Amino acid sequence: MVRLGIIGCAEIAFRRFMPAALDVDGLKVVAVAEEYAPAKLESFKEEYGLETMTSFQELINRDDIDALYIPQPPALHFKWAKAALEKGKHVLVEKPSTTALSDSSELVRLASSKKLALHENYMFIYHSQIQEIKEIIASGKIGEVRLIRASFGFPMRAANDFRYNKTLGGGALLDAGGYTLKLATSFLGDSIRVTSSQMNSLPGFEVDMFGSASLVNDAGLVCQISYGMDNAYRCSMEIWGSTAYLSTNRIFTAPGDYEPVVVLESNTGREEIKLSKDSHFNHSIEAFINEINDASARDKMYKGIMLQASLVDALKNNGDIV
Repeated sequence: MVRLGIIGCAEIAFRRFMPAALDVDGLKVVAVAEEYAPAKLESFKEEYGLETMTSFQELINRDDIDALYIPQPPALHFKWAKAALEKGKHVLVEKPSTTALSDSSELVRLASSKKLALHENYMFIYHSQIQEIKEIIASGKIGEVRLIRASFGFPMRAANDFRYNKTLGGGALLDAGGYTLKLATSFLGDSIRVTSSQMNSLPGFEVDMFGSASLVNDAGLVCQISYGMDNAYRCSMEIWGSTAYLSTNRIFTAPGDYEPVVVLESNTGREEIKLSKDSHFNHSIEAFINEINDASARDKMYKGIMLQASLVDALKNNGDIV
């Protein structure tokens, strides 16, 4: 049984993580700590019966805690993930792992040296629709893949949202853009590299607000991504094949009770294919538990974290913020 503590009373911890954690075998959430807004602790106690604390470090130091879940703003991930790893605790950290390639590299080095799991929570990648789309491609229904597009963006959130705060690790690339990069990697593989990137800000904001990029792999397959935090909502993937065009519109955010639909369009007509309902948050937690027990699974996640961080770094270096 993995005994877990939560560092911070984030909305995603209350609304998404805890309901999923209760359904995962081999996991027991023991306690939650909050330093910045301790009033939020009461809701975790009332709703889930968790023990509450007002010190992150004291939670990390507990002998009855094996692992920590860190749903903090991105700029705080490195500090608390490092503190947890140094105490010999496994870490499940919300995406992105950190805000800098050097910091992610240090966490991976530390986790590896201590044989600890370090899991970056891009949960959508564990939804069964990803594999089912790959099976549609493998079946030849769309012919040879010519181009992949991934888009994720949403309307402006509240002014005090951490996503618009540079000090807290805000910015469209680290938030929405990270999803599109992770999806591109899943389809283009480890040889993926950035060929062009554009990042845009807006008057009155200190972070990038929207952007786009093009990536390619050694086979010449291209994926174009676009993302933003002041956009009309879009959550889509499109795959242009030699004989048909595939599209879907809940690739990153499908809830557990949602039945995704893939649309295939060709010269012979239009076909809708229903995909499986699934709970990707549950599967991400299950993958974390597996990484705790399986060295090869840990190594695979380490490599995934480093590839993701390297791509983010490449987008920053290749793209001008205007």
